[in-house]
Amino acid sequence: MSTQHSGAIWPTQSVAKQADRLQAMRAVTRRWARRLGLLFAAAVFVALWAYPLLGFLFTALLPHVLQGDLRPTLAPLRHAFHGYALHALWNSLWVALTVGVLSLPFGLWLAWLRERTDLRGRGWIEAGAWLLLIFPDFFLASGWMLLAAPIGPLAAWPMALHAAQRLLGPVGIILTLTLKVVPYVFLVTQGSLRHSSAALQEAARVHGLSRLRRLRLGLAALLPALAAGFAMAYAESLRNFAVVATLGASSGFTMGTYAIDQAVNGMPLNFPLAAATSWLLLALVLPALVLQSRVGRRARQHQTLGAKHRPAARVRLQASHQLLHGALLLALAAFALALPTFAALGMAWPKAGWAPIAASLPPLLAAIRYSLQLALVAASLTVCIALPIAWLIARPGRVGRMLDVTLLAMMALPLIVLAAAYLQAYNQSYAPLYGGSLLLGMAYVALAVPATSRVLLGPVAQLHRSLADAARVHGLTRTQTLRHVHLPLLAGPLFYAWLLTVLSIAFELPASELLYPAGHPPLAVALLQYAGGFQLHQQARLQVLGMAVLLAFALLARWAYQRLTPVAWRQLGTL
Repeated sequence: MSTQHSGAIWPTQSVAKQADRLQAMRAVTRRWARRLGLLFAAAVFVALWAYPLLGFLFTALLPHVLQGDLRPTLAPLRHAFHGYALHALWNSLWVALTVGVLSLPFGLWLAWLRERTDLRGRGWIEAGAWLLLIFPDFFLASGWMLLAAPIGPLAAWPMALHAAQRLLGPVGIILTLTLKVVPYVFLVTQGSLRHSSAALQEAARVHGLSRLRRLRLGLAALLPALAAGFAMAYAESLRNFAVVATLGASSGFTMGTYAIDQAVNGMPLNFPLAAATSWLLLALVLPALVLQSRVGRRARQHQTLGAKHRPAARVRLQASHQLLHGALLLALAAFALALPTFAALGMAWPKAGWAPIAASLPPLLAAIRYSLQLALVAASLTVCIALPIAWLIARPGRVGRMLDVTLLAMMALPLIVLAAAYLQAYNQSYAPLYGGSLLLGMAYVALAVPATSRVLLGPVAQLHRSLADAARVHGLTRTQTLRHVHLPLLAGPLFYAWLLTVLSIAFELPASELLYPAGHPPLAVALLQYAGGFQLHQQARLQVLGMAVLLAFALLARWAYQRLTPVAWRQLGTL
């Protein structure tokens, strides 16, 4: 009996010990995988952001820090406070302030028409705002250049041509930047107007306040949204490089971003001056960040959305007012989108017919193909990096808060600063990556990750932790939970974030101009080269062909997503 009893016990004990050892090995494997993952994430962070940015910005005080020389000097900062760089920074400041002030009434007017009036066809206002937001800024500036060209569509009308040539300078820069930032003001004020309560205006009428006083009360309630819109418009104007390089270079009008480009893209190279100018430009951006941080606290004073919320009634416009606002909207759309587009179409089509177009297609298609290939690879890597970052930010804790602040700072950083940092950091003997597509792709990823992470943050934050808990209760591993639970819910946001990243990278200019391989100019660089060489017909053809190809790609990608993604995933992604 004892032998049989021990024989029955020993196999059970052996199986239990094997299970314990297997569980211990899995725990050790998970611990090492977590450590390796953290080490890999730290290496990616250092390679993409920390090493190039810190090495470049510290060059303002330590000109030879990347070569191991730690002797400090204030000469670059003193140089930046005089002459060309200081003049460029002053131009950046007053242009950004002007653009911020001009964008407020236009954005508020559009939001008011869309949300608070019964204007016919008001839904097209929102579609036009998004179209203007997606439309590349340097394509808009390129359209103004073609319109003002002596051989352009206005050549037969000297008075109109002279008026259009006023756009080649600060006037054109201010108008183009204003048109590009009006959608930001529209979107933030649209949300406030959509959720505004009828109680405030009803109380004002009960107390007999005049129309002017009621208007002041309404503007006071919108003040947080207007302040946020102004801060965004101001910061975007300071960060812009493409419009300045397109419209300002030919007229001699320069701004801070273009001064940084000239310091690292001219002869002789002057990275310390570029770094010092970058510090001063970042100091100009800082007030916008402070204003945005205070907007949230001020917004709490005007909270009206609650259980007893009643939306404000729409204003009924008279027939004459309907016609007036409709005509103004059509004029704005024609000036912002139709006019530069038709100017490019007119210049792209020569009088000789199809033969010149066919002969000029190979270099144009090569530039578009190279940009699209890099954009596809860089956007895929960007989404893979941005998704876990958004996941960490959405979780409560110190790491998420630190990442959130870091992302906001990166989004405020002018793109030309990061491009110049890459040019300096990876043109060293121990990091010889300059001149290849790898470095340009790295720069694309580094530029796109902050914005893509913010796009994915909202959908990721909506995923409740109970989903993962329920999946573990039912025996699903983390990989299976990601595949069968999280990815179906995030399929739509991930696809549209990827598509938006592809289009933004394909149109990117600052990093493309400083880092592109010799003989392989991307789309934006080729367009700028044709403009600088006064090859206006090639410039117009590339502009039209580039927009057509990328629009066709966006439609094809959306069609493929609709056809290849399981129906259940698409339905879950829209919940």
